[in-house]
Amino acid sequence: MSPPAHQDRIAEEAWLVARIGAGDRAAFRDLYARYSPPLFALAIRMLGDARDAEEVLQDIFVKVWAHAHEYDANVSRPFTWAMVLARRTCIDALRKRQRARAGATEDTARAEHEDTEAPDPSAAAMASDDRSEVRGALDALPADQRRVLEQVLFAGKSQAEVAAEFNYPLGTVKSWVRRGLMTLKAGLNREQT
Repeated sequence: MSPPAHQDRIAEEAWLVARIGAGDRAAFRDLYARYSPPLFALAIRMLGDARDAEEVLQDIFVKVWAHAHEYDANVSRPFTWAMVLARRTCIDALRKRQRARAGATEDTARAEHEDTEAPDPSAAAMASDDRSEVRGALDALPADQRRVLEQVLFAGKSQAEVAAEFNYPLGTVKSWVRRGLMTLKAGLNREQT
């Protein structure tokens, strides 16, 4: 059983999502302040690029705003719901990136390469810091749980696929993912303070 403070936080976040669904901008700002750091870290990890992650983070929160009225507290916790939206948005961005690369001709690819500006060292440093924070939080997890979470979050596999691949019971995989996400969130929140 979770400590009361943990349950209170979950209830408060569920209330914020409900208020967002009703168009409450202050609730949206509060949820953004809570969730943007771990969702941004996830986007950087999945996309490998801080600029792409910033764009995807905006898309994630547009979806949070647009779909908050669909959130069901009986199905998932607010943070899990937001992580699923984030993961799906990142996967969509990766697919879009792949389609763009596949559709580009050799001349277009060469022209794009010549037109790109030098990478921003500060953005690269921030991305590196974010990756190391996420990696540190992941490294704190038990090995089996970490492997499962990496497959679900970063390889885009379903929990059922991971359970079959590693021959784990599906309930165990679901528990590991849920607990792992909570541990990651707590670890990333500690890093920011």
